[in-house]
Amino acid sequence: MLFYIGFGMQLMGFSSVGLCLFAGLQKGDYGQIELLQLMGGALLFYMGHFVKMKGTDT
Repeated sequence: MLFYIGFGMQLMGFSSVGLCLFAGLQKGDYGQIELLQLMGGALLFYMGHFVKMKGTDT
């Protein structure tokens, strides 16, 4: 079960970073909101990776 929770967290983090990238490209500049979205998405992605690896240890 932890594997799927971690995988979901990774997907949400990856999509958050992708949305940040496209928002910055559309505006032509990255603001504080995009920076927070980038950092939060990266943190969520790596936390998901940690949770997913914990779920595969049996």
